[in-house]
Amino acid sequence: MSDKEKSNFNKMRNALIQITKYQTLPQLRKEGENNTFGCGYEETLEMSYENVMDTAKTAVKGIKAIAL
Repeated sequence: MSDKEKSNFNKMRNALIQITKYQTLPQLRKEGENNTFGCGYEETLEMSYENVMDTAKTAVKGIKAIAL
């Protein structure tokens, strides 16, 4: 595995670790019900989903698949 491949792997691994630290659905539901973020549960869930997608998109940007 080349240095570039190792770097890409670590970049994607770090993104997955970051995603696992996001709030769980019960936590999001509680925050939405308490109106902590100034919006309801559905909007809180939408924003969380967008954050996950953005984190993943940023992590794989410019990384090419390894031919098997």
